[in-house]
Amino acid sequence: MKNKLSNENSPYLLQHSSNPVNWLPWGEEAFRLAKEKDLPVFLSIGYSTCHWCHVMEKESFEDEEVALILNKNFISIKVDREQRPDLDSIYMSVCQMMTKRGGWPLTVILTPDKIPFFAGTYFPKNSTKGSVGLCEFLPKVKEVWDEKRKDVLISCDSIYNSLKEVSNPNVPDSFVKKEDLKEIFESIKDFYDEKHGGFGEAPKFPSPQNMIFLSKFYKLFDQKDAMRMVEQTLTSMRLGGIFDHVGFGFHRYSTDIKWQVPHFEKMLYDQAMILESFAEAYSLSSKDLFRETAEEIYTYVNEVLRSKEGAFFSAEDADSEGEEGAFYTWDIEEIRSILTKDESAFFEHLYSIEQEGNFNEEVSKTRNGKNIIYLKDELETFSSIFSIDHQSIKEESNRIKHKLKSSRDKRVRPGLDDKILTDWNSMMISALSKSSVVFRQDNYLSSAINSYEFIKNNMIRKDFTLFHCLRGDHASIDGMIDDYAFLTKACVDLYEATLDPTMLDTGRNICEKMIELFWDNDKGSFYATPESSKDVIVRQKNLLDGAIPAGNSVALFGLIKIGGYCNNPIILEKANKLSLQLGEMAKKFPINLAQFLANHLTLLSDSLQIVVVNPGRELDYSNETVNYLRDFNHYNKLIYYVSTSNDLDNYKKIINNCDSFLPDISDKFEIYICKDYSCNLPVSTLSAVKKILE
Repeated sequence: MKNKLSNENSPYLLQHSSNPVNWLPWGEEAFRLAKEKDLPVFLSIGYSTCHWCHVMEKESFEDEEVALILNKNFISIKVDREQRPDLDSIYMSVCQMMTKRGGWPLTVILTPDKIPFFAGTYFPKNSTKGSVGLCEFLPKVKEVWDEKRKDVLISCDSIYNSLKEVSNPNVPDSFVKKEDLKEIFESIKDFYDEKHGGFGEAPKFPSPQNMIFLSKFYKLFDQKDAMRMVEQTLTSMRLGGIFDHVGFGFHRYSTDIKWQVPHFEKMLYDQAMILESFAEAYSLSSKDLFRETAEEIYTYVNEVLRSKEGAFFSAEDADSEGEEGAFYTWDIEEIRSILTKDESAFFEHLYSIEQEGNFNEEVSKTRNGKNIIYLKDELETFSSIFSIDHQSIKEESNRIKHKLKSSRDKRVRPGLDDKILTDWNSMMISALSKSSVVFRQDNYLSSAINSYEFIKNNMIRKDFTLFHCLRGDHASIDGMIDDYAFLTKACVDLYEATLDPTMLDTGRNICEKMIELFWDNDKGSFYATPESSKDVIVRQKNLLDGAIPAGNSVALFGLIKIGGYCNNPIILEKANKLSLQLGEMAKKFPINLAQFLANHLTLLSDSLQIVVVNPGRELDYSNETVNYLRDFNHYNKLIYYVSTSNDLDNYKKIINNCDSFLPDISDKFEIYICKDYSCNLPVSTLSAVKKILE
């Protein structure tokens, strides 16, 4: 029998639509029933590709005994955290305040007024050593609700007041100066794992925003230690089991410190951020492994996550056939049945394949005969062992992995979360746009443009307000700060790859709408939701990076770039105010504000305007001078490309007081280099350009 989630559009909610629990979606009906029946609300938040969400469903929500307890004593609500990141953020904050930890599935008990009084994460059906089960826990909650209501409500008041404080903290303004950055770097370095790369202990997350900041920090200060950390981390990630060596793409995170044993879900946002970090690192190091990894990420995303319309789906599940990692792991006999004896011996040595399996299960801590494919070192180190050169090892490894992929493709594939999210697609647009410039790859750029066009046609209303989510042909849920911030950034990054002013115009409109809907005029930062959102108990500000960078940090990039490109002092003033708001927190918690710091570096640089007049010539990668200008390292570089009078007209629509630096169309190739909108005489040769800039 179906419950009321069967009418929803979310893959996660639909996964629970046949549970015996009388689930309701978040909305007026659920809380009206809670008030009418005087029952507490059992709120469960997760996402479709979450392994432990699947475990809790199978153990508890598919169980008749648990369902009976919930249906009798609670109003039960399911929320997809990817559809409603605003709700997830609020109640995750409560969980972290109450338990000092978080994660999904998120379990929260609310009053009918949406105020929480208990929070936790995964609960088994029955109590185990060190873990209370739902069958024991839920009746006690109901007893407290019935018999100690006054105490519950007092607790609710306290939790709510604490939530309001953390949701919009009073932080003194402080500007991060250049001289502060070296101390900040040392603080971030303290978290660095010198042996394996990355930050912190297990579980270890990719945290590509850290790599972006370190790369930019290296460029600013020529700090070789920063670049060493980037190269070691990215190399270790690429060699480890967190990377899918057979079908490509990165898994969500590593359960161990060595990057070997992943949680197997693959998220679009991880592919986007990691792709961008590999592109940035390649631009500084020219390391072939980084270029190859970028190509492999692109291959995975294009083959698996790209919709036929050009947008990108959200994620692939960790589980298949009810088992986490079943699609990705191998027993040695299966490998030997696919490969020849010589191929198998070569592959087993290269990728540490063992008879008993090469990893301990997360729960049992024992080997189960399964192997994760990973490398202990780069391929060239195996040359002496096999007495063949590096290129031959690579070619043989790739040929064997292709054979394994052909066999693996016959397995039951993990479920695909096929909803399309504006913020996550924007992240991929940014990554592909930047990668297209770094790697000179037109196919990357084509994919970015296709996704952009989809978002533009389906997720942007005529008044430039945004939808957050689309599945099938149904767009729903009003956009939140992340949607506006990441889409503004995507428009800028795509503009800088194409130099098409219409994309810059879209970015300007989105940026202005973001300010209108989310800006806090008192403190000078962005709320997560617009003031019109009535179903959240607080208007929260997300200031720290989480699984994805904080919306405020990403918005800073948009404000600086749009304000700069459009010569708009009002927008630039907001960029400065936002940096002041986040500065003190960045000094204290730099590892949690790495994206802000990376973007703040742009604000520390004087603006450099470069106007390229190239009559009748569309932008391409063949012009050496144009490529030099696009690659030239300057944090606050603004490039304008004028090939037709239409280009000029489009720029004039969006740039304030542009007559002082934007020239008329001439009949010859000219470059104007301007600092703070004061221009040198035009030049036309690469040597002349270099003389001015270097």
